[in-house]
Amino acid sequence: MIIDLTMPSTHAVVCDQWSRHMTQENQPDEQLGSSLRQYRTQKALSLQEVASLTGLSVSMISKIERGLSSPSVKSLYALSRGLDLPLGSLFHGQNGDPQELPKTSSIDEEATLVVRKDMRRSLDFGEKRLVKELLTPQPIGNLELLMIVLEPGGSTGDDVFSHDGEEGGLVLEGALDLWVDDCRTRLYPGDSFTFRSRRRHRFANAANETTRVVWINTPPIY
Repeated sequence: MIIDLTMPSTHAVVCDQWSRHMTQENQPDEQLGSSLRQYRTQKALSLQEVASLTGLSVSMISKIERGLSSPSVKSLYALSRGLDLPLGSLFHGQNGDPQELPKTSSIDEEATLVVRKDMRRSLDFGEKRLVKELLTPQPIGNLELLMIVLEPGGSTGDDVFSHDGEEGGLVLEGALDLWVDDCRTRLYPGDSFTFRSRRRHRFANAANETTRVVWINTPPIY
């Protein structure tokens, strides 16, 4: 049974099999590829060695590094583990450059409490039409805040995620399809959600406009 009311104040919940989404083309993130190549060369690893560590093909890693293809969220996690680097280090500043995490001894009190809008670090998933902006000051404690920005057609793709922790969020704009186990829930501005991260989950933009969601992870992922 499908309940799909289009008014923003209503909910739509569908319990069904996992469905596949068409991914619309967008420009891959060349900055992300450049950062990954830099980390790999710093560790003196060949493409073949990284492929063995991550389970990804040499050709796929090469395309990502050259900005010819964007990694899925799941592939990015694999690269992070294989290169032994925190995912947060791949977030870029407003000028597009990778930002070094500040040393605790050199940051003032405000920097440990506040992230100004123009100082957010972001990670662009390119053709997934998905951008994650880090809202949590550094160093991160046990709670992580993200701004999820999904352009029309944007999603985490067909990958399903399951990991330790809990997460939740609040939809600010647009509409979000959230899959948790075999249930799809459609959320509109003002709707919120929480679930244990061990449950299979993924999400997609359900609107013909940009969707923005404040997302909470504990413990932090990035």
